[in-house]
Amino acid sequence: MTKPVKTREEMEREGWKESSLTVGQHLERTVEMYEELGFEVYLEEVDPKDCEECTACYQSGKEKLYRVYTKPLNLEPGRKRSA
Repeated sequence: MTKPVKTREEMEREGWKESSLTVGQHLERTVEMYEELGFEVYLEEVDPKDCEECTACYQSGKEKLYRVYTKPLNLEPGRKRSA
C-alpha cells in the first residue's frame, strides 16, 4: 500500500484527496472502509515532527503515522472529484 512519496500537487493532479492522518488499527479500519466504498487508497508515511497537528501521542507510542489519500477507482487522472 505504501508507494514512493509524491508532492501534494502531483497527488491533486492525479485526483487524490487527503482523507486523514492516522495510525495502527484505526489506519487499517480506515483503509478497509474506503476500499469497501469503492475508493483507491494511497498511504504516505509521515514523520510526526513534520506535522502541523498535535502528534505527541504518536511520538510517545513510536507508531508509524500515515497520511491517507483517496480517490474513486473510476476517476481519470487530471479530473477532479466534486466536493
